[in-house]
Amino acid sequence: MLVIAIPIIIILAGLIALFFIILRKFPQLSNLDVDNLPEEKEFRKKKEIISRRIEIEGARIKENWGKRLKPLGKLWGKFQLKFRIYVGKIERLWHHEQRIKTKKAQAINLEDNEDKLNNILKEGQGELEGGHLDRAEELFIAAIKIDPKSVFAYRGLADTYLAQGSEGEAEETYNFLLQLNSKDDNVMVKLADMAEKKGDLDKAIDFYQQAVVLNDSLSPRFYHLAELLLRVKEPQVAKEAILQAVELEPKNPKYLDLLIEIVILCGDKDLAAEAYNELRLVNPDNQKLADFQDRISRMSTLASRTAVATK
Repeated sequence: MLVIAIPIIIILAGLIALFFIILRKFPQLSNLDVDNLPEEKEFRKKKEIISRRIEIEGARIKENWGKRLKPLGKLWGKFQLKFRIYVGKIERLWHHEQRIKTKKAQAINLEDNEDKLNNILKEGQGELEGGHLDRAEELFIAAIKIDPKSVFAYRGLADTYLAQGSEGEAEETYNFLLQLNSKDDNVMVKLADMAEKKGDLDKAIDFYQQAVVLNDSLSPRFYHLAELLLRVKEPQVAKEAILQAVELEPKNPKYLDLLIEIVILCGDKDLAAEAYNELRLVNPDNQKLADFQDRISRMSTLASRTAVATK
């Protein structure tokens, strides 16, 4: 056992001695500059030389290939430009064709809707004239769904409401029609008649006056306006209205009759006598001729007395 232990002791002693030697030398080893070793310096220098050569050679190759590929680059650029121009033309042609197709489709739809609308309006008017008011109402509402701005559809619906006795709905619809077309003289006359029916003569006169301003070619409107003005004690204004009616229909005995009545109230004996003579020519059997003659004669007598009294 002692023989075995002696070598082990010697080995351990050697290791301990070596440890203390390294420990004393450690500060020196830690301060050793590896970068300054000759081998390291030589290695780094070779690496720098090789890297520089690679960089120079790469630049030369890049420059050579750049010169060689430059014409190809121009050709490629021209090709890209031509291709983009071609694609642009194709896109424009496609969009143009699509617009044409869309317009055609819209035109076809408009034509179809217009034909459908006209057919419904025609049928609705027929039902209204035939007295089938519920069916007429349905048809005019269907027409409005096709064209929410159809004046004819709203007018037919308003006329239907009026025929049904639904005066509130009729008046509302007529007023809406005036919003769609503020120059619809027919609607103004409808509203005037409704106002007259309710006893609102001032409103009726206002609508009639607007209607005759927009359309002065219809003598019945002037005649009825004169009647309304006479009812509100406005004979002078009524005179202007009835004169317009007579101008449009000079031989109408009804107009001449009212003209005589109005001008007598206005005290215009000359115009009264002229109208009387005209009425006697066109309607010699008129039972009011004698009365008119008597009233005109009294106007003449009164005018003579007034003249004498003035002197």
